[in-house]
Amino acid sequence: MAAGLCPRPLSVGWDQWPPFHYRTTQGRMAGYAVEVLNAAAQRLGCTLEYRQTPWPRTLQQLQTGQLDIAMQALKTPARERFAWFASGYSPTFIRFWARAERVDRWKVRRLEDIGRLGPLTLGITRGDSFGPQLDAWLRALPANVRVEVGGELEGNLRKLQLGRVDLLLASGNAARGILSGLPAKPAVAPLALSWYVGDAYFVFSRGSVPEPLFRAFDGALREMKRDGTLPAIYRRNFAEAYPVD
Repeated sequence: MAAGLCPRPLSVGWDQWPPFHYRTTQGRMAGYAVEVLNAAAQRLGCTLEYRQTPWPRTLQQLQTGQLDIAMQALKTPARERFAWFASGYSPTFIRFWARAERVDRWKVRRLEDIGRLGPLTLGITRGDSFGPQLDAWLRALPANVRVEVGGELEGNLRKLQLGRVDLLLASGNAARGILSGLPAKPAVAPLALSWYVGDAYFVFSRGSVPEPLFRAFDGALREMKRDGTLPAIYRRNFAEAYPVD
């Protein structure tokens, strides 16, 4: 199978984004997405080559075929033009985050309430998608919201701690994972609102990955869901049950 499907190592773009993908102090690749992708590749007899690149460059190189695979991607029409999306493996919930002592200041029960809060600066990470509803909202922001785009989520969380942005959009597990490695104070906490925006996916470059190979990975991931392998990896990383059937 390996000779037919994977005649060469498959390149995987990644950046330091715990708890999904990161390099340990011992130089080992780790994280939920890495464990899941490694398990699927092992089932198919494929070898993976991890290449550290910033997320916007990962997407660009996926589009040009310079990279084969990216991790933790949300599905968008633009991305579907250059990439195949394998079976979803990572339920994603988006939250607004704030300094903990200021959470009560932001009375938000619905997304529309943001437009009635007065002037504020919202941090987002370059290249991120937050699901159809929030992506559409970001394209037509209320007049009181100014967006500050940062290159990495870790840097954006530090801006939030330092008061350089008032609110930050980020997925729950990603923000918690990075916060565990940042100074504990000033504390950061999510607002009550939460959006389930579907699964994050492994995406495969249409320009460099043959469709039969993509289909094989897709099948391996579906089987990992059925036989309990994927939920077990999720529980090991997040200490809770896999939240979506």
